[in-house]
Parts: sequence; structure tokens; C-alpha cells
Amino acid sequence: MDLTVSNEITGNITGPLDVSDDMALGDFLALLEIDCGFDLKKHDLYHNMDILDKNKLATSLKELGLSRGDLLLIRNKIGNEPVTDVTELSDDEFIEQFRNELLHNEMLRNSIGARIPMFLEMINNPQLFKERLGPIILQRRYSSGMGGGNIAAQNTFGIPQEEYNRLMSNPEDPDNKKRITELTNQQDIDEQMRNALEYTPEVFTTVSMLYIDLEINGTAVKAFVDTGAQMTILSTKLAKKTGLDRLIDKRFTGEAHGVGVGKIHGRIHQAQIKIETQFIPCSFTVLDTPMDLLIGLDMLKRHQANVDLEKNVLRIAGVETKFLGEADIPKDFAPENSITMKEKPKEKKILKPSKKIITTINPQSSSNIGSVSTSAQPVTSAPKKYSDETIRQLTNLGFSRAEALKALDQTNGNVEFAASLLFQ
Repeated sequence: MDLTVSNEITGNITGPLDVSDDMALGDFLALLEIDCGFDLKKHDLYHNMDILDKNKLATSLKELGLSRGDLLLIRNKIGNEPVTDVTELSDDEFIEQFRNELLHNEMLRNSIGARIPMFLEMINNPQLFKERLGPIILQRRYSSGMGGGNIAAQNTFGIPQEEYNRLMSNPEDPDNKKRITELTNQQDIDEQMRNALEYTPEVFTTVSMLYIDLEINGTAVKAFVDTGAQMTILSTKLAKKTGLDRLIDKRFTGEAHGVGVGKIHGRIHQAQIKIETQFIPCSFTVLDTPMDLLIGLDMLKRHQANVDLEKNVLRIAGVETKFLGEADIPKDFAPENSITMKEKPKEKKILKPSKKIITTINPQSSSNIGSVSTSAQPVTSAPKKYSDETIRQLTNLGFSRAEALKALDQTNGNVEFAASLLFQ
């Protein structure tokens, strides 16, 4: 088996050491004296936060619960202070003790963190650490029989033997059957998570939204590209800044309907935007939104755009422009806490950030409108209070109530816009 040894006193990491499963603990300690400066009189050797018993020098490493890839820690003796018996800790206490051990041991923390994406965020957030790494830590605790005593579980589920015996004594009992099914499913989930952490760790990182640089009337703009949005949207703020507010056709006021409702101030029928060296005609729906410019499917289809994620570029109207890196994406509209810190894996409801927007246009009477209906309906301003159901749709995604309310205020109550805003 391959074992790695971290010496907390010297800060050195040795390994992986290729040793035999049946090597006796005494022989292994002698090897550490040569390679790692281990001193039996001054030091203790830790495995999974438990001191290896030096009274079992003749016991093999395999019998002591060591396995391939394990990390061992050399620390100074604690003296006469009693050592915490990990067998007396509850699962939550065990996970928290493991987290605290990592916080206070820089070498161990760096060694593990190098293999797990977002490890620093998780280790500083007890709840996130418990949700993400807790199942793996507990499975190792039980399956290895760590610490001995009553908590050691010699069964496939990695649960206390007493519970396992109770379940297996009557597996057809409805309650027992339900619990066995949960344990079986959890095994599959934990296995998938381990495989994901090892083979596809990128799935645990945040994904940046797609933004490009462009110009409107000489004003530099970072535009959000959203293939799920029906309309191209310009904020009232940017319309004033670029001088396009004078071109807003207020006959086309109305409401943008998604899950919520947003007020449309009108429409700019045509304006030039500059992407790289190309000037491209574009029409905008003017909306009260903190996002300066959202390029929707109407413009992307009109100019036969191609979103190339392999090369990380947008091809449109004969030009190619790169999507912005994460550091260049506007941070003005992002929530203070990232979704990666607020995820609730047990929640099942998912609200897609893409927006399917239906517009209700209320053109005013005009001889120039042709066959468009001349009956105009009053447009009420967006409500400042939101229903519990509206707020719940955002909090079910893992955001706090305060974040949900802030996003709703910024998007005039439009839940889909708010969700897209929070996911940035």
C-alpha cells in the first residue's frame, strides 16, 4: 500500500511510501525513524485523528485499518492530557473535529486541499463542509472500524452494527425496508461523489456567465449573452447614458411576463452596436433592470450567431469576439455570497436561470400604427411587496431571503430575472 506521512513538527511530507499490508506496526515505526525523524519517545503517530496504539507493535498495518492512499500525521506527545476518544463522538462532532484538525494543521490542509476544488471555501464553512465532505468522512470512519468500540461497523452500509442487526433481523418490515433503501441509495450517491471529486472535480467549481465587450455610441458596455432570453434588453440607465433614451418608442410600453412581471418602458427600433470592428444593427426592449445590456435570442438568431464554448468565443455578423474571463465580468449585480456557499443539495426544486419572456405590448392609438389594436391598457408599476410563493422560488435555490428580496427589488419583481441575477 502507498502511505503518505506528514511531520507536523518539521513541516515535511514524506511519501508515498510503498509498504506491505502485512508489515507490523513496529517495523513501520522503525522505518519512520529513518525516513521521517520519528521518535517513539517524543512523538505520536495519528491515523484519521486517532493515535495508533504502540502496544500493538506486532499488529499488521492492514489489521489496524490502514489502507492505500491514507495520510498519517506525526505530532508531539500530548503529555498527561487525556486524548479525546473519537468513539464517543457523534457523527456531527466527528466531522467538526476533523474540520478543526484541518484548520490547525497547514501541511495536512494543503495536502488534502490540492485534490479537492473549493476546499478552502468548504473548510471555512462548517455547514458546507458537513454537506459536501461529511458523507465521505463518515463512510471512512465506519468502514475502517476506526477507534474500535461500539461505533465500529463491520457491515456494507458503514453504520453502527446494532442498527445493522436490527434492520437485517426483519428486512421486510416497511420501516426497515425504507431505511435499507435509503442506505443503499446513499451508498450510490457517495460513490458518485467520490468519483466526481477524483475524475471530474471541475463540476464543483462555479461557472461564469457569458459576457462580451461591445460599444454603443462610443460607450463601452459589458453585455450579457443569454440564449434562453427571448428579447434583447437595454436598461433605462444605459439608454440615458448612451443618449438612446430619446429614441424610445413609448407606444410600445407593456409588461415582460416570465414567472414574475417587469415594466417595459418602450422599444428602440434600431441602433448600432459595435462588436470588435463590426457595426451591427440591433433593436432593444427598454426595461428597468440593473443589468446594462442582455443580448437575447432575437438578436442572436437575426445575425446567425454561434456560441462556441470550445474556443470560448461568440461569432456574430462575420466577426468573432472572446467571452470575458471571470475577473472581467461585472460584479455590481452579483449577490454578496456565491451560490457555491449556499447550496442545499437536498433541495429538489430547480429554477432554470434562462428566461422565456412573453411581452404584452400596449401600443397607444396612432394613425401610423396600421392594423395594431388602438386600445391601450394602463401599466401599473412593479409591486414593492412580493408574495411568499415568489420569494420561496428563490430561497429554494439556496439563497437567503435577504438576497432574494434584493434581487427582486433590482428586477422589479421578475423572478426569472432575479434568479438569473443571483446565479451570476
